[in-house]
Amino acid sequence: MVGKTRQWLEVPGTEVRLPATDIQGAGSGPTLFITAGVHGGEYTGIEASIRLATELNPEQLNGRVKIIHLSNPPAFWAKRQYVNPLDEKNLNRVFPGNAQGSVTERIADVVIAEARTADFWADLHSGDIHEALLPFTLFSDQGSLRVAQQAERLARAYGIDHILRSTSIAGGSYAAAAELGIPAITAESGQLGRMSDADVAVHLRGPKSLLKHLDMLPGMKPPLLTAPVLTQFAWISSPASGLYYSDLAAGQRVSAGQLAGLIRDIFGHRVAEVLVPQDGIILFTVASLAINQGDPLFAVAAP
Repeated sequence: MVGKTRQWLEVPGTEVRLPATDIQGAGSGPTLFITAGVHGGEYTGIEASIRLATELNPEQLNGRVKIIHLSNPPAFWAKRQYVNPLDEKNLNRVFPGNAQGSVTERIADVVIAEARTADFWADLHSGDIHEALLPFTLFSDQGSLRVAQQAERLARAYGIDHILRSTSIAGGSYAAAAELGIPAITAESGQLGRMSDADVAVHLRGPKSLLKHLDMLPGMKPPLLTAPVLTQFAWISSPASGLYYSDLAAGQRVSAGQLAGLIRDIFGHRVAEVLVPQDGIILFTVASLAINQGDPLFAVAAP
């Protein structure tokens, strides 16, 4: 039935409910699945998904748009970055989930059940509460060639200049999508637990561009970006716990061997130094003084 339905998706065996909007268009077409709020402090995608659901007119839509506005409510309300406080697990590391598992694994299972009904998937992210970030879009080179090619076109249609082709992060949404044969992207815009209108606009413009690219909305199709795809992606984690000092900035060009930062103990003694592993551009870097061993510090990518 043509129309717009707002609903709650229950996560069985828990008290968690996921707010969702289902928009059925008047014309025939594919189903685009949109998720936001996979991490607790990634606010721009959440807000953009709410605005998108409000603005879309079912009478002008071909196909169907399914949106989960807040995929990780426990982390959001607790203002926790990375993990769900109910089980200390990262939702974007446990897809496709487990219906009999912990809370986060059960949430992932519900999200994947919705994804299975879709033809395409866009997962909206940003820099978490202590991450400064350069907007970029990820797609997976795993799965079939057809799925990878379609995912790359989605990334180019989304409209963010920096596009990264990546071997999938285990348990990530776009990794699970590739395994299911669903072309998917992870789009990043926003940083440091802030909700700026400029960053929200990127995540509002992107899905609308996808809808036009997929012939789901009327209007001129946006041109596909021709920017080179970044393929060399290094994600650097902290070698030790302590206080992290770094002058890196998102978007900065760096060289292999360059000093990225220092880790000191609480008395100021040097514990470790962190070096840039390759030439490239900084996609994100943390702005937190407190660092635990294994925490992400920064990511650098290159063509």
